[in-house]
Amino acid sequence: MIDVSIKITVPSDKRKELFQTFKAMLNKVRLEQGCISCNCYVDMEAENSMYFKEEWETNADLNTHLRSGHFGVLLGAMKLLNKEAEIRINTIASTAGAEAIKTARA
Repeated sequence: MIDVSIKITVPSDKRKELFQTFKAMLNKVRLEQGCISCNCYVDMEAENSMYFKEEWETNADLNTHLRSGHFGVLLGAMKLLNKEAEIRINTIASTAGAEAIKTARA
């Protein structure tokens, strides 16, 4: 699984416009082949900071997405930022759920 995390600091005067753009993109990205999830989150302690999170089945699926028009819209929107976005792409070899917490606390 491939995890993509994009932290964006949005100028106050562009906040509404950018959030509308991101919201309109979510369902389109979710329908792309190999997309496990795609969500946008606002930092509760810094309302102009948001996180765009995506999960992809394979590198090939992610690469197709990165060449897509949907990702092009995201790149265009990020040009409106005063601060460069922080982008992290992580390959996840394994995952665990609540059982990992129970095991650690036992």
